[in-house]
Amino acid sequence: MSANTSSWPKGLNRWGFDPRKPLAPQVASAAAQMVFILGGPAVALFMIARYRPLIADQTLYVSGLSFIAIGFLASLAVPLNRKELSRLPATSRFLYRVSLGFAFTAWVFGLGGIANGFGTPIFVRDVPVVAKHETLERDPARRTHYVSARPWPGSRQVQDINAPLSVYDSLQVPTTTIHTSSAELQAMPHAAKLRLVLGKGRLGLDWLKTVELPDSRAQ
Repeated sequence: MSANTSSWPKGLNRWGFDPRKPLAPQVASAAAQMVFILGGPAVALFMIARYRPLIADQTLYVSGLSFIAIGFLASLAVPLNRKELSRLPATSRFLYRVSLGFAFTAWVFGLGGIANGFGTPIFVRDVPVVAKHETLERDPARRTHYVSARPWPGSRQVQDINAPLSVYDSLQVPTTTIHTSSAELQAMPHAAKLRLVLGKGRLGLDWLKTVELPDSRAQ
């Protein structure tokens, strides 16, 4: 007989419900957890598609990681006191709590972005563009196209902005690689202009509606 090398507790069903307990509360609990864990990313994706805040990548990464850590630490206050959960391997309990942190972050960013952008006034801003680049998929039809612009007035900070292919192809600016550093981009002079259609967010963050080329009068 081969030795059992699994770290999963013997007799603990990975996927099923406990037949010794009422089924309805177990189904409701599982459904609520799935809604929380999967609903957050769905709300965040909707927000990104409709009301994506114009925010620096570094700020987004730092705040995202911070909220994941906060969600993880907050989950530690919820004891896994049910017998089945307490018997889970330590790695599984850790991953479960990390997933709660991701879900918490997605809900915060998603609902916050929607609250910031929904029903707010629209305006346009013409901004300098220094370069452009595309992602590295083999199939050109699957590539994402970015323009490196200075979207904040009075700042030399450069932000990569997703642009339609028609806008990308029309901009006569240097083509850089996807790995070009922020320092290199900030040192480049602007070579064209881009029109951003923005929303005036009620939480103080402008959000990006569309990306266009300036008309001839703006040039």
